[in-house]
Amino acid sequence: MAQSSAKNGRISLLWIVPALIWMLPLAAFFLNQWEQDLAPVERNYVLREQTCKARYRDQEAQDRCLTIMRLERFQSGSIMIANRVLACAAPPLIGFTILVYLRRRRSRRKGLPT
Repeated sequence: MAQSSAKNGRISLLWIVPALIWMLPLAAFFLNQWEQDLAPVERNYVLREQTCKARYRDQEAQDRCLTIMRLERFQSGSIMIANRVLACAAPPLIGFTILVYLRRRRSRRKGLPT
């Protein structure tokens, strides 16, 4: 039993190290690039904000248009965050799922009579 526990620890360590090697630099890169990636979204917001102010003379209509623009800007930022989290977390989670599957399959084989 102790040998199995040590083997599981080794497998876990073999999974954790590459996962961290994948996630940490990628997260640092995404954080470093955030302002540059957000700049087109902000430019689009400013352009469309000016369009709203020029197109609608009524204050209520301008407010509705600006509210929609703010929601679109928030949605774009949220999508950017979700994509980055998925890019960081998906490969390690896929690897973890494969390890769990293989471990369960191997334990079932050992439990069956030959």
